[in-house]
Amino acid sequence: MPQNQTTLEFPLRRPYDRPEGYYVTHPNGQVSHYYLDSFVDPWLPEEEKPVIILNHGCARTADMWYSWVPRLARHFVVIRRDSRGHGKSSFPKRLSPWSDQQNNVYEGGYQWDLDTMLYEIVDMLDQLNIKRVIFLGEATSGEMGHAFAAKYPERTIALITCSTPTSLPPAAIKMFAVEESSWPEAVIKHGSRGWNERLARNPGTLPKDPVYLEWLLDEAAKTKKEGLAGYVIFLTHLTSRPWLKNIKSPYLILAPTNSTAVPLSESRWISEQVSGSKIVEIEAPGHEIFSEATDRCIDAVLEFLAELNMAI
Repeated sequence: MPQNQTTLEFPLRRPYDRPEGYYVTHPNGQVSHYYLDSFVDPWLPEEEKPVIILNHGCARTADMWYSWVPRLARHFVVIRRDSRGHGKSSFPKRLSPWSDQQNNVYEGGYQWDLDTMLYEIVDMLDQLNIKRVIFLGEATSGEMGHAFAAKYPERTIALITCSTPTSLPPAAIKMFAVEESSWPEAVIKHGSRGWNERLARNPGTLPKDPVYLEWLLDEAAKTKKEGLAGYVIFLTHLTSRPWLKNIKSPYLILAPTNSTAVPLSESRWISEQVSGSKIVEIEAPGHEIFSEATDRCIDAVLEFLAELNMAI
């Protein structure tokens, strides 16, 4: 495993010199993997090199942001992070049975909850000497973005969410269980790829393009089923609704028009709760607008950030 990268100075001089990415180890023992890409003019002062951190949704990986990097990295230091239990990031061993989602005991007393998820993001930024970021969260990572912006306004330049709910309703959790006893048990039984294959049978969930879907399934398979199952238990208890009223940072909502998991009414409701927020409705076949309508999403992001007088 590569040594921790604790300063941005070296990778900013030589972007793309570490295709395998970087790692940080948190005080709780967990390890977070990330990629760092930047083609910002190297002679600019640090305050003119804003950092944007891309956080993927459930059962995705940092690699799935690949198509966003070329356009964003010319203007921003782009960090793509594997969430806890996903991709190359670590996860704690579960001691409770998967059938018990109320008593969630993990090795070393690890608390797989929102406070820990936010702490690990902040700790990563601290280790990289990053004071403030543009937080972009896709799907359920956007819920963490709601909490991050509300809890750490001094660390938040702007918040952007993409296909993001405020909680997962019982109907969605039942759908994600793909006809098994529970969502995490479905993941353990079928594995990360097998679970995604079954979910794809529901219209408006995964992309329709068969070639892209096959690549997505191969990427999903890189996440170990135990890591994904632990993460989905965390998601079943997560709600960002209490945080919305405290979001004061500039906020852009990228809203899918045809998502089964996040109806357009949900995105519009979020916009109504956050004063001054901006919503852009993105037409696409289903939920995955970050991959099925990439350029339209990036256009909206760059326009939004330009309105904040960021040099684009």
